Amino acid sequence: MGYLKDFKIPYKGLSIGVHNYHWEIDRKFFEAIENPEFADGCLTVLLDLEKQERMMTLTFSIRGSVVVACDRCLENLDLPLAINEDIYIKFGSERNEEDDNVIILPESEYQIDISRLINEFITLAMPLKKAHQKDDKGAYGCNKEVLKKLEELSEKRSVDPRWEKLKDIKLD
Repeated sequence: MGYLKDFKIPYKGLSIGVHNYHWEIDRKFFEAIENPEFADGCLTVLLDLEKQERMMTLTFSIRGSVVVACDRCLENLDLPLAINEDIYIKFGSERNEEDDNVIILPESEYQIDISRLINEFITLAMPLKKAHQKDDKGAYGCNKEVLKKLEELSEKRSVDPRWEKLKDIKLD
């Protein structure tokens, strides 16, 4: 939890105007936030916090790459990311999320923890299918031994004869 304290911004004492923040994210961030989807990463997070009288605008720019497991072979896969997000913070009587990009914070709070927001942005930027791409020769960059083993296992799988009979039913 000590690692994530660097992602807490005390906004009560900030002057009105734009304030810039910079973080380098790696494996320690994903371990501290307890996100097992990412094995590692090398990301740069830039935040422009614009404080106004009754609200704040957070403009995030996240660049770099994360290491995830390939959906096809389970080997590590390096995925590049380029994320730009804006969050608007209003002040009210209680904590609430009006919209995906609008957060209401209680007037009594004095700081905001942006680690959850960064983790959410990175997680939502992941493609549905995370797999090695084809190389110049048309072969996937996946572990060939794992692919071979998967092919062998799929060939050995026998189909229940009752299900085979259902294929012969014609519904018109």
